[in-house]
Amino acid sequence: MRSRGAWQTIEELSGGNQQKVAIGRLLHHDVDVLVLDEPTRGIDVGSKAHIYALLDALVAESAPRPRAVLLVSSYLPELLGLCDRIAVMRKGRLSPSRPASELTEHQLVMDAA
Repeated sequence: MRSRGAWQTIEELSGGNQQKVAIGRLLHHDVDVLVLDEPTRGIDVGSKAHIYALLDALVAESAPRPRAVLLVSSYLPELLGLCDRIAVMRKGRLSPSRPASELTEHQLVMDAA
């Protein structure tokens, strides 16, 4: 992440860098479960890639204490690429979660319809 200096406010950063700061602030609290709602909406492809790498590293480096990320997203490739399991919310009801490796974008759209 690049900034003009320590004096630069968060509001002056790009959308992607603002998201990185927000996630960093959450991680500072050393939480066991991180809930992210549309974490990459409206940011550029490069920032998305950085956030994806951060989330992968966060889960991979969670030993010895388990850490989980609950990702809420309407961007199906993001869900299929990042998640181990996916559940669909439809009309206020949550479907049983299934392995992401067994799902396609088409199946997720049909489950949500």
